[in-house]
Amino acid sequence: MNSQLLWLSVFLLILVVMIGISELLHRKLKVKPEHSRKFLHVSGGLMCLLFPSIFNSHWWLLVLAAVAFSILLITYKKKLLPSVHQTKRYSLGSVLFPIPVYLCFLFAELQQNFLFFYIPVSLLAISDTAAEIGGNTWGHKTKQFFGGQKTLAGSASFFITAFLVCFIWLNLVTLFPAAEATKISLIISFSTAITETVTLHGWDNLSVPAVATVVLYCFLSF
Repeated sequence: MNSQLLWLSVFLLILVVMIGISELLHRKLKVKPEHSRKFLHVSGGLMCLLFPSIFNSHWWLLVLAAVAFSILLITYKKKLLPSVHQTKRYSLGSVLFPIPVYLCFLFAELQQNFLFFYIPVSLLAISDTAAEIGGNTWGHKTKQFFGGQKTLAGSASFFITAFLVCFIWLNLVTLFPAAEATKISLIISFSTAITETVTLHGWDNLSVPAVATVVLYCFLSF
């Protein structure tokens, strides 16, 4: 069997297993949907970071993303998998997640620089989750936006983790001096934190990677 096809099958199996674990956590162990959804969001996002070292073409990832998107969309429409889709407010975030993963991989492949994949996907997996945790934990003590859908605490949590994510990746993948890496990390984290704050209903899963990619492209190109 082609090794790429084998890896595709392995990741599809892992996806099904992770969804199954999320559902088990919710149905059997009575874990709240917001927590089981975080498990899938973080574990799935971190798993995605393996893709550049395994897949040699975006076409393989297109298949994987298409299958994942189809599963998530169908279960969302049919009100299945409450562990993944059930939220306190209307959100398409869980369904949209595979789209930016594929698009970032495609763009990184075209640019021959997978920093365009690692940073946006890490922001989705880590910073987006941090924003939700920070908002749920401290949001009631800080300023709220859009009827409580976003909070200053959540935005601050996103900003801090986004800065760390960017700074670490820039130091791992590039030869930027520390001062330059710090400047780029601050600008990306600030712009994506603002984007996350003003984007509602889960669409930040698209807008945040897009903004991160544009800002990073500007720095690396000019």
